[in-house]
Amino acid sequence: MPQVGAWVDNRGVTISSAVPGVAAGGERALRVVLADDDVLLREGLASLLERSGFEVVGQAGNGVELLALVRSARPELAVIDIRMPPGHATEGLQAARVIRAELPGTAIIVLSAHVEVDEAMELLAGGERTGYLLKSRITDVAEFIETVQRIAAGASVVDPSLVGELIPGTATA
Repeated sequence: MPQVGAWVDNRGVTISSAVPGVAAGGERALRVVLADDDVLLREGLASLLERSGFEVVGQAGNGVELLALVRSARPELAVIDIRMPPGHATEGLQAARVIRAELPGTAIIVLSAHVEVDEAMELLAGGERTGYLLKSRITDVAEFIETVQRIAAGASVVDPSLVGELIPGTATA
């Protein structure tokens, strides 16, 4: 049986325990569901999260699959793409709203390739355990993992590009 522990990979990312469901240090791993219609992105994100100590308990390619999965698996965190089939509009945000209403303790991270100010405001108004991140602005893996951990622990994180849209004159890096 593998030893419970952690080490750092060549990108500076802490690798978790090799024991399923156990994070580095022996604590229970945070249970995560992923939803994105891009299978390569979804599988890559699953691999990254698992190597970082999370337990990916399911993956979905659309909002209907996501809702069924979240209702059955009851994860602590859902990472959701905004635009998914069938319409590639805001199906992910719609599913996130349902998750927030039905399972308010589930942390939600919305990933997007686009700034969707109006659609995101209702979800973000829910307060804690919420994140809105632009895929193209995630450039540091260790920083992304830290952000995921902070959101799961109760923080709210909003991409600076969205803040720039909400508050005129706000500079975004």
